Formats: sequence, structure tokens, C-alpha cells
Amino acid sequence: MLQVILTRGNRNESPILGPLLGSACRLHNRRPKRLVGDKGYTSDRTRDGLLAVGIQPVIPWRSHEHVNDRSRWGQFDQEAYKNRNVIERTIAKLKEFRRIATRYEKLAESFLAIVNVAVIVLYLRQLS
Repeated sequence: MLQVILTRGNRNESPILGPLLGSACRLHNRRPKRLVGDKGYTSDRTRDGLLAVGIQPVIPWRSHEHVNDRSRWGQFDQEAYKNRNVIERTIAKLKEFRRIATRYEKLAESFLAIVNVAVIVLYLRQLS
């Protein structure tokens, strides 16, 4: 499932997790079983929100948080978390396109068009 939401400037993506996940679920008419995220997504609100809609959060805890209360969200799935590197590598591949890494495009529509072209190019390279 691939979904993109463009935000302004250098902004943390965790506040738009809900709208991003909601639009992806509506678009594809299905919901993931698990959501893997890094420690930037570790908050009670995020974890509780995911569980409320039937998605198991796979997010590591910070060392100082919920030391005695982690059972509330279930066991941390170490094996599922290892697959997070696929997303990180995909973003790194997209940043190999200079227009994306340096954001030459001034308009959001133009930038998203370049991202779409880059995704298509990466997909076609994978096929050959």
C-alpha cells in the first residue's frame, strides 16, 4: 500500500499519521494488520488509536517510557520491525533523484508529479 501526503517544510510526519492511514485505507479499501514505525511514533495516542481500529502497532519504546505498563499494547514484534528497513531503503532510492532530494520544484503538484515519475522509474528498473 503506497500513499503520499505532502506537508510544508521540515515537519515531523507523526501528526499526519491518522489522515495518511485513513486515506490509504479508503483508497485501497483495506486495512493493514500491523503498522511499523520508529521511536518518533511512540506515544499513547498513536498506539491507542491504532489498536482502536484493529491495527497492531510495531513501534519500539523509548528507554524511559512505560517501563512497567507495556503489556497494555501487546508484545513488541521484533521480526516485523526488522522489515522497516524496506521503507528506509525506498526513501533513500527516491532521494537519489536529484530533483527530489533538493526539491527543485516550487509547486506541490509539480513535486508530487516528479515523485510519481521516480516511483515508476524505480518500479520499471525492478522489473528488468
